[in-house]
Amino acid sequence: MVQHLAKSPLAWSIGGVGAIAAAAIGLSYLGQSNGQSNPSEPELTLNNFAVSPWQQGTDLGWQAAVAAQTAQTQADWQRVSDLWGQAIAALESVPTDDANYAQAQAKVEEYRGNGAIARDRQAKASPAPNSPAASDLQKALVNAQLAFTFTPGTANRTLGRSVDGLATVELASDRATLVLPRSDGASLTMAQVVYANQFVALAAPGAAAQPWLLDALRAAQRNQSPPIPAGAPVAISAEPETLSITVVTAP
Repeated sequence: MVQHLAKSPLAWSIGGVGAIAAAAIGLSYLGQSNGQSNPSEPELTLNNFAVSPWQQGTDLGWQAAVAAQTAQTQADWQRVSDLWGQAIAALESVPTDDANYAQAQAKVEEYRGNGAIARDRQAKASPAPNSPAASDLQKALVNAQLAFTFTPGTANRTLGRSVDGLATVELASDRATLVLPRSDGASLTMAQVVYANQFVALAAPGAAAQPWLLDALRAAQRNQSPPIPAGAPVAISAEPETLSITVVTAP
């Protein structure tokens, strides 16, 4: 029997954060590797262009808002707080002669308020739980912000697909794998990055609290070893047309 819940819109508000612009969801977030990288270039790129401090700050703020959607534990809220802090640092580096300077200063104050809320929720949250069983993870993905529809598969596996077709998931008794399709090895879209963040946050909440996922996705796409926290039950691998994230779940 098919389980389904319509996908909720990517909008969330915390301490003044407004609705996330729908257009941002289609941006290619992870830069592709073309030979040797220039160490002087900014770490963050969008559509293969260097990102300004203003854009980097607002992107980090967007990541913080997305992470807060699934934050439950102290470690989750620590990550949200860290992202707000990184966003503030980027915005504070916007030059005074930049056209976005005034707006950046306003965002700094807004993000400081959001960071204070995250720290307050961190103080009230519980410690990180263990990874959920596959059945619990299926329920969580059905009811998540970016919901999946599940159907029975072969060999006691359950297959899920996102409503927009940008992600699939396979659940077994002891592991879960998220598969993100790519066209001709292209970078993941912002929407797929959000799916990855949501999947790891639900499947391995302790590991997801670390701000490593974006760097790990970049590294995998460049056929480099992903920087995954020691002991985390997570593996990331890239094929020419897909990128997969596997999490060992509780029996």
